[in-house]
Amino acid sequence: MKPVQIFSLLLLVTTLLLGIAYVFPKEGITVSPSLTLKFHWDLTNLKSKNIEYADIGSIIAINESLIEQDSLTSTDSLILQPKDTIRAKSSVLYQKIQPIEFPSGDSLVLNPFFKQLNNSTQTNVRIFHYGDSQIEGDRITGYLRNKFQQKFGGSGPGLMPAMPGIAESSSIIHQASSNWMKHAVYFKNDTILPHHKFGVLGSFARFTSYFDDSLPITHEPKNATIEFGRSGMAYTSVNNFTKCRVFYGHASQSFQVRGYYNDSLIWFEEIDSTVVTESFCWNMEKAPQKFRIEFEATKSPDIYGIALDAPNGVSVDNLPFRGSSGTEFSRLDFSQIQEMLASLNPGLILIEFGVNVVPYQSKNYDFYERILSRQLTYLKKVMPGIPILVIGVSDMSERKGNDYESYESVEKVIRAQRNAAQSTGCAFWNLYEAMGGKNSMPSWVFAHPPLASTDFIHFNRKGGHIVAQMLFNALMEKYNSFNATNGNVTLNEYPKVNTVDQVQQSE
Repeated sequence: MKPVQIFSLLLLVTTLLLGIAYVFPKEGITVSPSLTLKFHWDLTNLKSKNIEYADIGSIIAINESLIEQDSLTSTDSLILQPKDTIRAKSSVLYQKIQPIEFPSGDSLVLNPFFKQLNNSTQTNVRIFHYGDSQIEGDRITGYLRNKFQQKFGGSGPGLMPAMPGIAESSSIIHQASSNWMKHAVYFKNDTILPHHKFGVLGSFARFTSYFDDSLPITHEPKNATIEFGRSGMAYTSVNNFTKCRVFYGHASQSFQVRGYYNDSLIWFEEIDSTVVTESFCWNMEKAPQKFRIEFEATKSPDIYGIALDAPNGVSVDNLPFRGSSGTEFSRLDFSQIQEMLASLNPGLILIEFGVNVVPYQSKNYDFYERILSRQLTYLKKVMPGIPILVIGVSDMSERKGNDYESYESVEKVIRAQRNAAQSTGCAFWNLYEAMGGKNSMPSWVFAHPPLASTDFIHFNRKGGHIVAQMLFNALMEKYNSFNATNGNVTLNEYPKVNTVDQVQQSE
């Protein structure tokens, strides 16, 4: 083709695309529930829309007294950048206290948890932190755990699965042999399993398949290992656990377990077959640099999790359901969960889902409110008397031309989450408002240093620390009010805020 012909063809194609873009619906064309056709840009995006990202400066103004208390300098002020994008120093966001909301004004919902905290020197106080990929890798949970253990004692990373998660945790080095197989309540292909006994982690692992259970015992025993080591990025308290509990069940035959402390065999036991959920415990005088658990059996038991804790203080468990909307809890076996809870005795349940719900555009989210209400009701039945705090979904942005705007569905999802919490007697904490409200995610992404990833959905590790700090502040505000009302001594009016991540190297 001649150059003029190529140019004419390109001009024709461009003209056709511009014409289609001009008439193409702004909201796109829905092909299926999971597929919507959209233009990456439209004609209205050829000119600046002057999108205003959330002014994080308002967070500073509301919390001036706290900023002064922590002696923040003027160098922490906000800096305006082109397009009025707010790029903030990380430390200024630590100060926001977004109050916890209670159902029908019932501020007593969290009191059982606060009573346990006042007794943390005598017993172990446990917090379950459930969520989607937003909490993976201990990004939020790890710093929240550190704050609780600093203030109330305790050590260890808490409940861990047999197999490490996709997102590597900075709290502990976790490795497993390649023959482990994971099954989870949130895996679609695991709906065909012979039972729904997934444990409180919502998952378990085996080193032989269920098909082997139906075969005669004629083949050689198999071995599988789980190994933990100290992480150089972990907080000191996480490394100092002295108690290991392994939860197992659905064992069709006996199996052997060996424990290695810094590569020295110090423990061996043959464990009988069982149909219920049980655990064995390994106590250590001193936290190891590394330890390994070896299993040997012809037919694997289900391993529901390993708890690495201290006898007292606070444990905070990171329990992510990757890809979940938080709608699978009612599929967990009621009796088996209670069997596992008997020795865990949690004091608080945090529920943090929503990033997998927001992208599915809907006129309203009444359906999600109903489903979430059923899940919360089920959790209250299976874990009676344990307070539940629902954490609303964070801001999430989608690209529109050259700008990023909050999904239109974000506030609708939050409304559904709040209503579900209210109707089921659960507390609610609005993370969306805490981080700045509408169009606040770009402010986190563009902060110096960045506080969220460029997918404009997930917090990074530093951003997760800030979220954890704000949540901790909100909980401590109510905890101090509880103590003041009940005549107990409060440690301070508000929790001391650390503006520098105090990550300590392991010894």
